[in-house]
Order: sequence, then structure tokens, then C-alpha cells
Amino acid sequence: MSVGSLSARAITLISSVLLARLLLPEHFGLFNMAIIVVNAVQMLPDLGLGQALIAHRGDTRKAANTIFLPVMFTATVAALVVCAVADTIASVMKQPAVTPLLRALSLNIVVMAAASIPVALMQKAQRWRAQALTEFAAPLVAAVVMVTLAALGYGAWSIVWGNIARAITLALTVWWLSSWRPRLVLDWSALADMFRFGRWIVLDRISAFALLNTDTAYLARWQGAQILGYYALPYNWITLPIAQLVSQSNRVLFPVLSNIDDEHLQRTTLLKACRLLSFLLSPVYFFWLINAQVFVIGLFTGKWLPCVPVLQWLSVYGLAHGLAGGLLVSFYWATKRPQVAVYAYWASLAVALAGLAVGRGHWGAVQVAQVFTAAMFVRSAFMIVGLIRFYGLRLRQVLRSVTDGWVPAAAASAVAFGATRAVSLPVIAELVIAALLHMNLYLLFYGWLRHRSPLVYYTRRQWKTVFPGYAEE
Repeated sequence: MSVGSLSARAITLISSVLLARLLLPEHFGLFNMAIIVVNAVQMLPDLGLGQALIAHRGDTRKAANTIFLPVMFTATVAALVVCAVADTIASVMKQPAVTPLLRALSLNIVVMAAASIPVALMQKAQRWRAQALTEFAAPLVAAVVMVTLAALGYGAWSIVWGNIARAITLALTVWWLSSWRPRLVLDWSALADMFRFGRWIVLDRISAFALLNTDTAYLARWQGAQILGYYALPYNWITLPIAQLVSQSNRVLFPVLSNIDDEHLQRTTLLKACRLLSFLLSPVYFFWLINAQVFVIGLFTGKWLPCVPVLQWLSVYGLAHGLAGGLLVSFYWATKRPQVAVYAYWASLAVALAGLAVGRGHWGAVQVAQVFTAAMFVRSAFMIVGLIRFYGLRLRQVLRSVTDGWVPAAAASAVAFGATRAVSLPVIAELVIAALLHMNLYLLFYGWLRHRSPLVYYTRRQWKTVFPGYAEE
């Protein structure tokens, strides 16, 4: 899963750089106005039944047959509703150009619903290699489509058609790899049991979507496509590690934790996963936080300079979202307390809405990034308090796991920043030197702090023992 995730991330990063050079901020803004609506509706069709299927202890194939028709029916209705109200949504956003984009992207609702059941069955069976293949193929096709159409001058439509191509490729791949084929079978007791679990998953998704997309909706309504574009580009970048590492880890962790009956082993597995992700994600976010200017100008050129402070604030946001809040969701789902994750979203959403209310439509991308950074830390704090209250974990244990890489990452990034500023070089050369210096210093600092041996991560043997090593408390 890590190999597939990192491959997909590399493809997405490369295509993002090319698109930023070929398109204007307005194009990203228009696409984000449309995709926020489609993503909101796309959460509803499966009614949380896909995750409920993973946790289901009965006949898996019979349960999958039971939920397939309800999922497809609700997805089709949802797509038709989006098409019908596209004009109204565009008028609210004051962007008539959004209407055709919305109608085209509504196809994704049906396509992703068709893929949801085979994907859930793969997760439940822990077929990680098959899932890794689906994660690699879809971004590759999407990148080719988007970059080709952008070079031909299709503007925002290049991103739209790329996303549709991604969804179709994902659906075709999972059906090709899955041995399950739907049958007309209904098990009402199983459906009722899964729906009782799934309703909390739906509430979790709706709450998560509200928190993660209210910023985009606010900027789309009050600031327009250009300012939204300046916000959307860094936001898409800081969510890449979350999507490609945290989300993938959740897909592995949830079915694994669901099959563990020993509570101590569940808690140990969770802390191990949090510490490993902190090791992987901390250097990324601290590099963006301290070296944002050279990163933005070096990759996207000077026309994206207003993104620099936005990227810095959203990097802090990413630390809270990815490290403290991300993996804990799977733990609460697996231990049959999904409501805790929902309550955490509600608390953070209240903070975000209060902050936006103070802005009264006048705040730009930087202020919105600040508000949602504070909201995400509230969510993470709520999740951590839940671990301490319900499961007897110590605060020191949890904080040590979720912040494991923060100190060496901050130190490495600061040294890299100072070194590149001490010499005058072309900006792209500064970016390459800063990245290489940061990466190596991070491994040296981390090796010294954790193992008292700076060179420990320069040996193949140590990398082989990274995963077992993280189990030690």
C-alpha cells in the first residue's frame, strides 16, 4: 500500500506542477467550486454501508449483494439532483461557468458508487496489492488527460475531464480485480445492522466534509475564483500527504483493528501507526512551513507568490489533521465508538464557523487558513482527550507518538533555510539544495534523538527494522 500510495503521490505532484504552469488561478478556482458540491453529494449514496461491510461479521458476499442496489439507486438519484440544481448553485456562487462543470462531474457520483462495494470487499479481505494497483492506475490516467488537455488550452475543463477519467479508471480496475459480482439478494436483518453502524459513518463524513470544505465555499462565495485559486493550490498540496499516506493507512488500519479482540494490542497498534506516520509526515510539513517561498517560486513561478503565507499556515493545519486527527478515526470506528470522531468534527466546525462569522466575508485566503488551522487543532485535541478518557492511555504516550518527528524536522528545515539564504543561486537550485539538505539533516537528527546514532538511518538494516522498532513503548 505504501508503494502504491507513494507512486500515486509522485504522479499527482508532477501533474500538479505542470498544471500550475499551464493554467491560471481562475481555472483552479472554478474547478474547486464545482468539485466541492460533487464531493459533498458523493458521500451520501453508500450511506456508510461500505465501512459497515468491512466491520460486518456475517456472510460478507450476501451482505455485499444486499447493499449494492440501494447504493446504486441513491447514487443515480443524487447525480440527477446535482444536474437539476446546477444552475441554482452556480448563481449562488456568482459563477455561471460552474454550471456545465457541475453537470459533467456529477457522473463521478455514480461511477464511485459502483466502485465502493468492490473496494470495501478488498479492504475487508486485506488485499493490499490489488488496492495498490488501483491507487496507481487511476492517478496515472488522470495526469495524462489533465496535462494533455491543459496544454491544448481547455482550461478548467482539463481538470474536470482528468477527474472523470480517474474515477472511471478506478472503477474499471477494481471490478477487474474483484471476483465478486452482484446478485439480487436481500438480507434485511444484515442491512439494518449495517445501517445502524453506517449512520455514524455518514455523519462522520458529512461533518468532515463540512470542516474540510467550508473554507473553499467561503472563499468561492465572498472572494471569487482568483483568491480561491491562491488558496486551492497550496491546500491541494498539503492534503496530498494526508490523502496518500494517512488515508491509505486508515484503509489498512481499520480492518486490521476491527479483527483484533485484545484492547492492549489495539492501542499498541494505533500508537505504532501514529509514530510511524509522524516520522514520515513531519519533515514534509515543516519543510513547507519554513521554506514555503523558495518552494512556491521554484515550482510554480512568481505568479503564485500570494500562496506563500497560505502554504505556511496550511502546513501547520496539515500537522494537526494528518498526525493527531487522521489515524484516530480508524481506532474509534474499530472499537465501536464512531460517535467520538463525529463529536470532534462538530467541535472544530463550531470554531471554524465562529471564525468565519467574525470575518463577515472580508477575510482572504491567509485569514481563512488561520481560522481552519485553529479549528483542526481543536479537533485533534478532542480526539486525544477521547483516547485518554475512554481507553486509559496517558497523555504523554499519545503526544509522544503523534509528535515524534517534529523536533528533528523543525531543526533540519531551519538549517536548510539558513544555508540556502547564505548563498545566491537560481531559485530552482535553491529548492533542490534545500530539499536534499533538509532530508539528510532530518535523518541525522532523528537518528541521534531516537537512537543516539546519527547515521543509523543510512544503513539498510535499520530501515528493515523501522516497523518493528516502532512497536516499542
